[in-house]
Amino acid sequence: MQLREQRRTVTRNRLDGRTMLCVVALTLAEARPLREQMEQRRIIHANETPVAVKQELGQYFTPGHIADFMASLFPKNDGGDIRILDPGAGIGILSCALAERIAAEKWNVGSLAVDAYEIDQSLIGHLRKNLEQALSSLDGRASVVQGDFLAAVAEAVKGGDLPRYTHVIMNPPYKKIRTTSKERELVQSFGLETVNLYTAFLGASIVSTVEGGHIVAIVPRSFCNGTYYRPFREFLLKRCSIERIHLFDSRDTAFKDEAVLQENIIIMLRKGGAQGDVTVSYSKDGSLAGLQSRVFQFAEIVDPQDNEKYINIPRGKETDSGFGVFNSSLGDIGIQVSTGAVVDFRSKDALCKEPENGSVPLLYSVHFKNWRVRWPVDSKRPNALARTPDTEKMLLPNGYYVAVKRFSAKEERRRLVASLVRPEDFKADAIAFENHLNVFMQDKHGLDKYMAYGIVVWLNTTWLDEKFRAFSGHTQVNATDLRNLPYPSAKQLSDMGRKIALQKEWAQEVFDKIAKEVADGQ
Repeated sequence: MQLREQRRTVTRNRLDGRTMLCVVALTLAEARPLREQMEQRRIIHANETPVAVKQELGQYFTPGHIADFMASLFPKNDGGDIRILDPGAGIGILSCALAERIAAEKWNVGSLAVDAYEIDQSLIGHLRKNLEQALSSLDGRASVVQGDFLAAVAEAVKGGDLPRYTHVIMNPPYKKIRTTSKERELVQSFGLETVNLYTAFLGASIVSTVEGGHIVAIVPRSFCNGTYYRPFREFLLKRCSIERIHLFDSRDTAFKDEAVLQENIIIMLRKGGAQGDVTVSYSKDGSLAGLQSRVFQFAEIVDPQDNEKYINIPRGKETDSGFGVFNSSLGDIGIQVSTGAVVDFRSKDALCKEPENGSVPLLYSVHFKNWRVRWPVDSKRPNALARTPDTEKMLLPNGYYVAVKRFSAKEERRRLVASLVRPEDFKADAIAFENHLNVFMQDKHGLDKYMAYGIVVWLNTTWLDEKFRAFSGHTQVNATDLRNLPYPSAKQLSDMGRKIALQKEWAQEVFDKIAKEVADGQ
């Protein structure tokens, strides 16, 4: 109720200077084409709707030029009826863009219908008016449904009367859903387990699409990797082929005026299609400037040997194929990676600002610089952990380890930053790692010296960082992601380790050069 009152206050009553300007601009746009009117309405929504309302609904409108690009991706129809689905339609920017393309290109169609779902009552009038105007020259029918799209699909599945769409164009809501939520129960009705509304909507749309039908969606790329989204990736790949992916080289620009920091992609799927090559296109930012594209074999997008079914999106840069000789897994070389065992808010009583008797070194991200340990440091973080019966199980024997930060700032040049931990860094027989670090080890103890050095080389190569970015669009580095990367063999890692151990100064160029020398020597 409070959110509804906030929206009513913003959209109807609050006429401060900026709102008045937007209203005047909208009034002047009445004589302009439909697209310009809708873009003005979108800007009002972006600027004037409280963040709390957007987050509650997971609602961020698509800019008009991106809507046009998405509509352009559908193959031109050659006869037959068209039924368009726009779930979470907002004011209809996407479905109107597709309808306008059909009209402009004079597609040869039979009947034309659009079903648009929108849960926000304040948008229903705008949505209905826009669709009617977009379809006016096409003799098409628009059905606007104010209600829950997931509930509608679940009910249709239950009744055996599922709507079937030839074209789906969508910008689904983005919001996490709890295990015990109504939404989780609804998607389970059509065989999907997922953790976010956007994948729930995409899954429901796949279920609702005819064989051979196309789906074009702008979505966060977080589903491409990670354990939580594996059931969704399996669901998608079992039912659809991937035909096109568009990547924005600059994150957070697709919805720039909405202050959305999640990296988004545009993906086109074909229901029941035979999987072939995949076209990957790129633009510098949300303006679609500098648009380029390349074609990749599907095995370059989803490795057939990958049980996790990660979806890799090559960034269009030529990479050194010589590193293909490195194809071992962590299991092959007998190494494990886990998150640090110390969750500090659960161990507050054992945290020590400075080392003291009866404590062991405790490592945070702040304790690493230039790929090595610097400990202790003067910071807000503790430097040590009291050794007690409760903390004993969190400790590791002092030795050689490799630590990788689980989180990096979005502006950092690299996602993978690996640092070496040596036994001589501490005068202690045990150490501890905080939970925001990933730690490479062997059977819960330290690594072989040169293996540890070699892992530091490999994880810090430019090539591997680019490969990681191909499947991960966010700043988090999970242990599962690290396990899913290719690695040199144990001997190759040791060879790298011996080379880097002789180098006094470490640098990006040194890591890349050593990895290339070992690759070329095979």
